[in-house]
This record gives sequence, C-alpha cells and structure tokens, in this order.
Amino acid sequence: MMVLKEPSQTISPNAIKLWRLTSSITHGILFLILGILLVFSFYFQWAEWWNKIFYGLGLLLIFSCIVELFIEPIYKQKTWRYGIDEKSIQLKYGGIIQKTYKVIPMNKVYYVHTYQNPFLKKYKLASVKIGTVAYIHEIPALPEEEAKRVCELVVTLSESKK
Repeated sequence: MMVLKEPSQTISPNAIKLWRLTSSITHGILFLILGILLVFSFYFQWAEWWNKIFYGLGLLLIFSCIVELFIEPIYKQKTWRYGIDEKSIQLKYGGIIQKTYKVIPMNKVYYVHTYQNPFLKKYKLASVKIGTVAYIHEIPALPEEEAKRVCELVVTLSESKK
C-alpha cells in the first residue's frame, strides 16, 4: 500500500490581498443594491416590514463583510496546500466546517493551463487549472513564474504516464 506525503507547497501571501479586493468589490455592489432598495422603500412608501427585511439583510451583509474581508482570506491562504510528484497531484484546502483533500492521478490529467484575470495580474499572480475527464481542478493565486513552472511540471509528468 502506497502512503502519500502530505502536500506542503503553499499559495502566495498576495492571495490575501486579492481575495480582499474581490470581496470588497462584491460587498460594495451588494451594499449599493441594498441602499437603492431602502431608498425605493421610503420613496414609494412600501410596507414597513420591507424596511425590517432590508435592515436585517444589512446586518447580515455587515457580518459577512467582516468575515470575508478579515478572517476568511487569512485562514484560506494558511490552509491551502498542494503537492506534485510523479504519480499524482494533491490539493488540500478548506475551512473549519469542511475540508477537502484531492488526489489526482497523473495518468488522468488531460490538460493543464495557467489563468490570469486583471485582479490576478495586479498582484502578479496566476492560477493553474488542471483538467481531467470529470472535473477542472484549480491551484489558485500562485506567483506567475511558479504557475508556469507548475504547468510545465504537470505536462512533463503527465506525458510520461501516458
């Protein structure tokens, strides 16, 4: 029986800044929509219970904003691990409630590529996407050079297994 080593490679610390930026944009849009709904509620004199719903949603949004801006990105970056060897790719990530550990056999890899959007580019990061028959797996927020190296390594190792 083969024993797998625990994955030890981490993603970039800049991932925290990236996730905070994208989360703040999302929350800003949600706060704007909620504010518009509150203005409509007062202007068009909607039933009072609508205001209570909007205020409740506002409190939930504030709580969500605090968690997703200050707690989640740090925890996510500290717990995200990956490992690549000649037999498999291992991904380990998750939170307090749910943890995920994936092992992708090298002979099941069909393609691999790096991905970069404007937010990733701002922090000089890239994500690596690994495609199998059933799913697309992702290693997020690696430094650009590391992402290229990982992509080349996976291609080399997966070609030797086929």
